Amino acid sequence: MKSIVLAVRPAEQSGDFQRNRYRRAAALLRYFFRKYGMAAFFVTVLLSGMVIGASCAGIKHGELMSRAVEAVTEHITVNRNSTAIGVFADSFTVSFVFAAAMILMAMSPFGIITIPTVMLARGVCCGIISGYLCVTYGLKGLAYYICVMLIGTFISSLALVYVSQYCMDFSFSVFRGIFCKNLYTGDTLRNKLGIMILNTSYMLILIGFASLADTVLFFLLGGLFGF
Repeated sequence: MKSIVLAVRPAEQSGDFQRNRYRRAAALLRYFFRKYGMAAFFVTVLLSGMVIGASCAGIKHGELMSRAVEAVTEHITVNRNSTAIGVFADSFTVSFVFAAAMILMAMSPFGIITIPTVMLARGVCCGIISGYLCVTYGLKGLAYYICVMLIGTFISSLALVYVSQYCMDFSFSVFRGIFCKNLYTGDTLRNKLGIMILNTSYMLILIGFASLADTVLFFLLGGLFGF
């Protein structure tokens, strides 16, 4: 009888160990999803937009693509004839436009739909620029994008992904406050607004660093590429 009990007990302990391991894995996944799920979502949206934009860069016709190509060409030409302050301001303005759009849409209950659209548009613009340079100038265009534009684009995109989480959270709070009354008090929304504004200031600092990187790299390495 004792031998039967000893034979069954290790099997039970093994089953408990497997269940506990699955529970710990599930708890870990839930933790990472709650903490980083929104950031992962916006990174996915951004990368999807870049793929779409890079794919569209190969299209040689269409009014939209013609305007995009003109914008890229004009951007490079204007920067060559501009001062460091002008290049910095131009780079900062481009990223700030997307950031301002996100912040304004966060005040609306429908920002939970429009904020991802802004991030997708940002990705499409980045994809069009990189794709246009590669398609038009080949390896030289790719080298220009990597050496001059990639670092600034990465930092500013990271800043937008960072603040988009707080914009989405505030917009969702506004949505619930309007359509599910008594869920949030005015103090709760005020606190969430304060958190969003605080993180917006961090985002502006990151965009400033990105614009500074764009300016320095443009004047250090931009002259090596003749377009």
